Amino acid sequence: MKKSLSLLMFLFALIFTNLNANEMFQTVEPKDATLVKSDSSKEFCNVCGMHLSKYYKTNHVTEFKNGHKEQYCSIHCQAEIYRDYKDKIKSIQVVDTNSLKLIDATKAFYVIGSSKEGTMSPVSKYAFISKDDALKFQKEFGGEIHNFDETMKIALEDLPNDNKILDEKRVPIAKKGKKIFESMCDINKIKDFNSIGEAKQYLIDNKVCKNLDKQMLQAVSVYLSNPLLASEKSKMIDTPKDAKCPVCGMFVSKYPKWAAQITTKDGHSHYFDGVKDMMKFYFEPSKYGHTHNKDELKDINVTDYYTLEITNAKNAYFVIGSNVYGPMGEELIPFKNENQAKKFMEDHFGKKVLKFEEIKKEMLF
Repeated sequence: MKKSLSLLMFLFALIFTNLNANEMFQTVEPKDATLVKSDSSKEFCNVCGMHLSKYYKTNHVTEFKNGHKEQYCSIHCQAEIYRDYKDKIKSIQVVDTNSLKLIDATKAFYVIGSSKEGTMSPVSKYAFISKDDALKFQKEFGGEIHNFDETMKIALEDLPNDNKILDEKRVPIAKKGKKIFESMCDINKIKDFNSIGEAKQYLIDNKVCKNLDKQMLQAVSVYLSNPLLASEKSKMIDTPKDAKCPVCGMFVSKYPKWAAQITTKDGHSHYFDGVKDMMKFYFEPSKYGHTHNKDELKDINVTDYYTLEITNAKNAYFVIGSNVYGPMGEELIPFKNENQAKKFMEDHFGKKVLKFEEIKKEMLF
């Protein structure tokens, strides 16, 4: 009886283990993963923030010409870096799916589109040190065999669609992250980031939040890397799709992060793709085909840089001369929080924080 029970438990454990393995083919035990970084981002992807051991079988490692190394969970994230910093890359390694060792990516054989799940993309891409290994994997799981250059080309072509799918999935995560950030983090330490991984490392290194578990930390990082994902349309400037900036002629709805608005007392609204163009109009409406005077203006609204919420321009703070550019180049960056404006000025080499009434026409040209 005991032997039968022991055998049953063993079989159950074996089945359970196999099920888990099937659920996450990419995952390995942390002890079996080679992690090349030594800083606080050692365990997660520098682009998407995902745990490297969890997606280890698709990991890529980049060594830059300055000797710095970064590790990414997938060729999708590697492609993000390759697209923007190709000239600064010295070498790229990829994990061999079988041995779990890092190998020269340019000599690897990739199986694309197998039945195994992809990482950051619905189309899977697994690398092998030899063509025989790739053929064996292909025979069992399908897909096509490509070299590194071909695989990178496919990954780059897939980026727009893959990122669209990822952003849709990240919306509820970002909304959760916004709530966590506003309730459990120092909002005066807010910054803008180029990636989720960059945001995550900043949060850890600067102890911006307290008592966050891994999922909460990831959610806050997703939010900070792209606040637009968590934005509530009811709290943003409602810009008609056909609205053109009267100063530059651009469609304003394409740039929700920069939208500004002037509404007259008769209910007519003008929309702008940045504060600078809005202020040009404010000072000289006749130059742009309108005859409003300042007494006829009812509301002047701008978009807060971090929250993307509609903000009364006369109560806002504006950073001038920073290295952050809007759709029309140099811009006055608006904030509803003075401390955040000052922090932004320090981070981005701004020249000064101004109130609305301190903005002068000569500053706009």
